[in-house]
Amino acid sequence: MTAEEKKEMERLRNEVDRLMAINVNLATATEQLVERNVDLYERLDRFYNVRMRVDWLKDLVRRHREMMANADLRDDDELLAIIETRIETENIPLPPEFGVKEVAELVGVTQGRVNELYKKKTIYHSLDKYLDYLRLMRALRLLKEHPAYSIEAVAQDAGFNSVRTMQRKINDAIGLTPGEFRVINNPD
Repeated sequence: MTAEEKKEMERLRNEVDRLMAINVNLATATEQLVERNVDLYERLDRFYNVRMRVDWLKDLVRRHREMMANADLRDDDELLAIIETRIETENIPLPPEFGVKEVAELVGVTQGRVNELYKKKTIYHSLDKYLDYLRLMRALRLLKEHPAYSIEAVAQDAGFNSVRTMQRKINDAIGLTPGEFRVINNPD
């Protein structure tokens, strides 16, 4: 090997050593960045958990305040109007599981108060019958306004737990099947 080749080999070794040192430094810096990112992620996760808890507590306090305010309502008619206005004007979904608990939470009163209110002050004599009436009206409206909707889609959107239940309720109320009602209201 010539002196020039030895010199070039030595330069190349020095360059490899330099690059290896840079690589080690980069690996160390990468490791530090990963640790920093993990720490930041953990802090962010704790922040969001705290924020979720705070939001949950704020909602709990708001509902408690509303419950306290509505609990003082002595006028049953006023409370009944609040319930019916919120359900009907806010177009609240009425899935089959929507009932006394959800209505009580909606207006901030006890479930017992809601039950007593519907038992004593309405023609329905129970909240469930009132909700069934609303579901029936929604179903009839959907059948009339959306002739392209399937009967299954109407039943689901109106809040019935099955097509059969909706068919039975409509037939009991107006003496027609949903299909017959649709034909009468959409003769096209």
